[in-house]
This record gives sequence, structure tokens and C-alpha cells, in this order.
Amino acid sequence: MRSVTIALLGALLASCNAGHRKDFELNNHDFSSIAEAALTLIDPKGAITTIVMPPGIDPRARSALAKIKTVISPDQIPQSANFSLPGGYFVLQTFSISVADGEAEIDGKLGPVMRSMTAANMHDCGKNYTIAFSLEDGDWVSHAYKVASCDETRHWTPIDAGQ
Repeated sequence: MRSVTIALLGALLASCNAGHRKDFELNNHDFSSIAEAALTLIDPKGAITTIVMPPGIDPRARSALAKIKTVISPDQIPQSANFSLPGGYFVLQTFSISVADGEAEIDGKLGPVMRSMTAANMHDCGKNYTIAFSLEDGDWVSHAYKVASCDETRHWTPIDAGQ
């Protein structure tokens, strides 16, 4: 009897969770709110001027980011002898949303990226950001983000810890 009760409880919880996700419809506002929140975390001072979009990014993500910053393709990045990516440029690598999983993620690289070696004798790779979002009560929230660079260790930063 106990195993039947546990199985029924599990099925009930799964159906409630599935019902919540099923009722949620992804729209342009979801892309906009995630884009705005991510850029605020990456660039609280507003130094990003341009977002570099690779081909294949969801058009809704492209539209949401284009409302916030100038958007260009990778072949439009200004060429320089000193930088492979100028300061103020953010190269978007991933902008994904999975309503079924209730998860979203933005990954990208923030310039400047120097063509010279770092102090750790590695190629400069800029600052790489990963920002995870989860769907909570119909809203996209992020509780932490990850920053990695070539000469630093990777670490997760709680949102309320600041910059």
C-alpha cells in the first residue's frame, strides 16, 4: 500500500509540474526580460556598445537584444593589430530558452580581447560569462552567474554579492 501511495503522489506532483509548464507560452517578452537582465549583470555600467550575433540565433533573441544595443554579425567586428575583440563588444555565443525544462541561458565573451599573451602566458580570451535563468512562478530569474577568463579561476557569483 505504501509503494502505491508513493507512486500516486509522484504521479500527482509530475502532472502538476507538467501542467504548469504546459500553460506557459514563450513570447517576445520572455526574450526581452532575459536579455535585459543578462546585460544588466554583465555590464552594470553600460559600457557594452555592440553585441556580435552569430548566425543561427533565434530571431526573437536577436530582436530583443537589438532593442537594447547595436547588433552586428561576426564579420563586422573592427579589425585591429592589438585586439581580436575591442572593448565594448560582447560576442553572444548562446541564447537558449527551454520552457519544458524551465531553464534559459546566455553565454558570451566580453571584450577587450588582446592579441598578446596574458600574464599567465596564455592567449587572452576576454571575460566569458554564463548566466543561467530558471522559470519561477511564471517569471525568469537568475540566482548566479559564472565569469571565466584565461588567467583567473572560474567561479559562480551570487547575484546579491554584487560586482
